[in-house]
Parts: sequence; structure tokens; C-alpha cells
Amino acid sequence: MTTELSRPSTVAGVHQPFPAPVYRFEYEQLLAAGALVDRAGRPVSGAPCPTCDWLVDTFTCPGSLPCPRCSVTAEQRCIRPSGHAADRFHTGRVRAAEAEDRAREDAGDPTLLAPWPEHPTPDERLLP
Repeated sequence: MTTELSRPSTVAGVHQPFPAPVYRFEYEQLLAAGALVDRAGRPVSGAPCPTCDWLVDTFTCPGSLPCPRCSVTAEQRCIRPSGHAADRFHTGRVRAAEAEDRAREDAGDPTLLAPWPEHPTPDERLLP
């Protein structure tokens, strides 16, 4: 078994203080409570995102990037062909945000969310 030295969180041993949540609302509760940490071990605020209706979790918000499909600028909602605001981001915008986060991870950005512990102890498991 080899250790990946390119991941600062693995080398430093920084992981989330809780096992991975099973449901999205559990993740949202941990984030809103400020219980999650970044890869440097600092708490993540979980404040409301100024661009979308989600909480800031250190990953790139698709709304912070321009949309390649409907050509809206950053911090604007995507637009449907009818001209109405879309209730979701276009796929290309989401993929661009994911690509930016992959580049940040490859560069060893310590502000990304720390990984979850891979093997929680029996006392830390959420389900029996």
C-alpha cells in the first residue's frame, strides 16, 4: 500500500472530525454548524453563498463562473431559451467548476474541504 504524497491532507493527517454523512441534510447541518474543516485543519464557515442558494463549502460555486451555454456572466443565474431564469445551472457551467476544483486539488490547495475518514471506528459509524 502506497501513500499519495501529492495530497497534503493525507500527509498532514487532516480529516473531517466526523464520519461521512449518509444524507444531504446531515451534510448541510454539519456545514451550517461550522463543524467541517479544510485541508489545513481550519473550520469552514458554512456561510450563505453570495451567488447561489447553497452554503459555502470551499468548492467552486458554478455561479461564480460565466456560463458557456447561455453566456451569462459570473454571479448571474443561467437563462432558459425562453429568457426566463433557470432554476439550475447548465451542465457546462457545473463541469467548469468541477474542472477548476480538480486543478486546485492537483495543485495541493489547502482551502479545499478535508476528506472524510476512510475507516471510521465502530463508535463513529452512523448506521449499525
